[in-house]
Amino acid sequence: MVEVSLIDSLRFDRAISVKSKSKELLESESIIITEINKKGFNIDSVYFNTDEAGNSFPAVFLKKVKYFDEETLQAIADIHRKIWNYKKVLFLYVYSETEIRIYNCSEKPLVKAKENFDYAKELQSVEIKTYQLSDKKELEELNTLFSRIAIDSGVVWTLKEAQFIRDKINLQRRVDKYLVASLVNTANQLEQQGLKIDFIHKIILRSLFLLYLEDRGATDKKLYSKFKKGATSYFDILDDVNATYQLYEQLEEDFNGNVFTIEKNEKISAGQLQLIKKCFTSGYDNISQVSLFENWRLFDFSIIQIELLSEIYENFLFKTDPDSKKKTGTYYTPPALVEFILNEKLPTNKAEKNYSVRILDPSCGSGIFLVESFKRLVKRYENHHQKKLTDFSKLKKLLTDNIFGIELHPQAIKVAAFSLYLALVDNLDPKTLWQKKKLPNLINNPNDLLLKEQGKNLFCRDTIAQNKEIEDIEFDLVVGNPPFGTNDLSTSVRNYCDKHGFAKEMVLPFLHKATTFAPNGEIALIFNTKVLTNTEDVYQNFRKWLFTKCYVEKVFNFSILRKTKKNFGGQLFDDATGPISIVFYQKDLPQKPGDTIAYYAPKTYIKSNVIEGLSIDFTDLKYLPREECQKPDTKIWKIAMWGNHSDYDLYKHISQKFNTLSEVFEKNPQKWVKGTGLLKASTKNLENNNTQRTNAKIIDTKKIVRYYTNVSALYTTDKLFNPKEFKKFTPPFLLVKEGQQDWMYCATIIEYKAQFLKSAFGIKSLENDSYNKIICALINSNFAKYYLSLISSSWGIERERIQPNEILMLPYIINNADLKLLTQIANFVDNIIHAEKEGVLNEIPQIEKAIDDIIFNVLKIENRERRQILDTITFSLDLLENKEKSTALYPVLKNQPTEYGTIICKELNKFLERQNLFVNATVYNITPFTPLMMIKLSHDSAKKDISVSNELIDAELKKIDQSLWEKKSQNIYFRKKLNYITGNDIYIIRPNQRRFWSKSMAIEDASGLILEILNGN
Repeated sequence: MVEVSLIDSLRFDRAISVKSKSKELLESESIIITEINKKGFNIDSVYFNTDEAGNSFPAVFLKKVKYFDEETLQAIADIHRKIWNYKKVLFLYVYSETEIRIYNCSEKPLVKAKENFDYAKELQSVEIKTYQLSDKKELEELNTLFSRIAIDSGVVWTLKEAQFIRDKINLQRRVDKYLVASLVNTANQLEQQGLKIDFIHKIILRSLFLLYLEDRGATDKKLYSKFKKGATSYFDILDDVNATYQLYEQLEEDFNGNVFTIEKNEKISAGQLQLIKKCFTSGYDNISQVSLFENWRLFDFSIIQIELLSEIYENFLFKTDPDSKKKTGTYYTPPALVEFILNEKLPTNKAEKNYSVRILDPSCGSGIFLVESFKRLVKRYENHHQKKLTDFSKLKKLLTDNIFGIELHPQAIKVAAFSLYLALVDNLDPKTLWQKKKLPNLINNPNDLLLKEQGKNLFCRDTIAQNKEIEDIEFDLVVGNPPFGTNDLSTSVRNYCDKHGFAKEMVLPFLHKATTFAPNGEIALIFNTKVLTNTEDVYQNFRKWLFTKCYVEKVFNFSILRKTKKNFGGQLFDDATGPISIVFYQKDLPQKPGDTIAYYAPKTYIKSNVIEGLSIDFTDLKYLPREECQKPDTKIWKIAMWGNHSDYDLYKHISQKFNTLSEVFEKNPQKWVKGTGLLKASTKNLENNNTQRTNAKIIDTKKIVRYYTNVSALYTTDKLFNPKEFKKFTPPFLLVKEGQQDWMYCATIIEYKAQFLKSAFGIKSLENDSYNKIICALINSNFAKYYLSLISSSWGIERERIQPNEILMLPYIINNADLKLLTQIANFVDNIIHAEKEGVLNEIPQIEKAIDDIIFNVLKIENRERRQILDTITFSLDLLENKEKSTALYPVLKNQPTEYGTIICKELNKFLERQNLFVNATVYNITPFTPLMMIKLSHDSAKKDISVSNELIDAELKKIDQSLWEKKSQNIYFRKKLNYITGNDIYIIRPNQRRFWSKSMAIEDASGLILEILNGN
């Protein structure tokens, strides 16, 4: 049948039927299948991605139909609306025996009007493409872009031919983003009508809470009819102002004042309540004139995850009150990141049965970590008792015994309380049972006079101040996303940092105090990455404590995610946050401490699949020596972010063999002058009249270009500056700017008298003008780009700028032994300056290559290391520079697999020398559209040339995939390194991207294989 051949050809034959029995599935698969059946998604099967820990994530929903008639199209519209509310899946495949239609589940669903609604026409707005199964060309494109391998390898984000898909996917139209936009729009309208923003927050949040309760079956007609005759829903109540307030007052009583608080003299009109009703019915689009189907609603809170309430609230709050975010340094934590952390520290597979785990979030915000933790404890309870947990008393005890949070913002803590109530109610059977029970008091806030009774779980406090009642509790797990920042610090944070000698950085006391909260427990906290790389003593003091006084298990560096485009596949954070990392640690050594720390540092935000969440390439994981990590001044965190162990070895070799520019300049002040430029007069100097104006011409830093900057960069100003002495900077001198020119570091020779600004750094040799040119060439070289990018504390983390003190970390290459070579560099710089003046720019790249070669020779850098440097620049650094357009992501060049095979065989054969055994490679002809590349390594008794196979790689991959499944192994997840061994053959499978098949990668892969052989794997 066509159906079988279609699903088989797309390789979705292993998608899981929604009718599968739970015992046949992984735990995470079973949860999702149960959930979509319960919510009535009306699909047939789900294709999952599964990670190494057995966590499954839905990637594609599939449904088979007989025809695409009117009734079917209505059903598809309803399925699409539900998947959109679910948010976790991007694509819906609907297929018949003649065609397949791919639907975009990130796009807002159809708004169903009563009259003349054309489903065929309207559904085109959410359709990505229709493929006719009789058209061979269309089938080829279908296989290229929408097959299982394409989904697993994420070609939708990288392949040029997939641009039309990317054009249709707008992640800002997903349910969470669209709901927040609707809330903000409604809040703006209400504010224009005279309502105060605090009151608007309350009324919208009450509505959110009630709709969550209603859609999940926790409120009913019986409750609503108490306040308005015939009312069956909250929307019916909103038609009557008095009934609305009677309902709010009842819920204030039911929730112990923990959530619903009614202020005296609250006033809202019937028209304003209708605005709120419209917001939750159809969003903010201008469709007020359209008559909608009875009981139809865009948002379905029975499907929208409870965890999203935190995201929705915090985004809504910060968009309507942006100053709050700046003052508190808080950013909402995306559900994907919460899930990622708790998968590590609180997994729920069937073997996990310990549900007595006291968990603290020391900066809980609106409770996203706590809600997900509670849900996981419920699952562990069910694993232990082998039955569903629906008993109110047991759920209440599980919550109050184990879930704790601290938060300074009283409104946020109320959202946390409600979210936890909702998670509790969601497990009840029937869900209306809570109406007859007393919900637990959770919030403890002595300043809130509306609380009926103080709770013992959610503390409205300053975490860093002394809190004996919290500190007396010993926690098993501390998780969370503490506030970042160095501005508007509280007195408690300042005092804490002073006491311990730490930088005045908001997050540091939270990381430190966590060990007080969990002296024998585990900790997983988010922090800003500059804590790992900042070279100031106060940051080094903190690192010394963290890595010597605690046991750090692993660190995830997600700094690259700050660069993500809003509408791209890898976006994690909604707003431009700083660079973030996650550290997993504990106070005391475990029984079997490891010698290394696992360090994950993705180099690109581009996702490697289409699932909701995070994905990490195999090249992103490094095991760093614990002893090196314990050195407070180590550069290893930054080097391992963009490079690998070989890069670190090269850095160590150069830094030990050569003095730095800084060391030489400091020792020889009679030979070198260095310094920053003019800085705008400070307030203190203005008050003390300690300022200067300059009559000299100033060099505009923005106009500085590499090697030679002409006089067009000069300007004059009457601005006041802090006092600065420029007498020693007589021309010619060298000027370096903090920023880059075309992603290269930028040094220039200044041949005229001028002053410069603080955003540039001056250097002058008092001994020999040629030395200025040599240092200029060094800073502008490919070596400097490589070296500085790997060791700079801020470049590639916070911003693409480099500080003067970091420029001076370059090796000082001027020495008598290489004077002849160095003279050549000075002459080459003269040639470049001449070419610049004459406008003959086409000669410059060749001259720069000659300079690079001389610098490599002076530094005694061998060919293998030069290849490593160029590969790091071409592939790793280019990912930051050019993002999704980076050549690193392009399909492999025709000769790359052969070059890779030649090098890996050479390395392995060196290891096998004198064993009468040789490794030979077979490469495969593949098209640029194939998501994967593969080579085969064979053990033979004789050495052979690289063999080229005409066998289709897809057929080979299918064989390997089949074998893996027969062994009940995990699927091929193509962003993970797969070395598949059968008999005398090793298959190396990687994504079809140039960065995975470079020459230096061949050397690294050979080292990995040798290590596996030595370890007996």
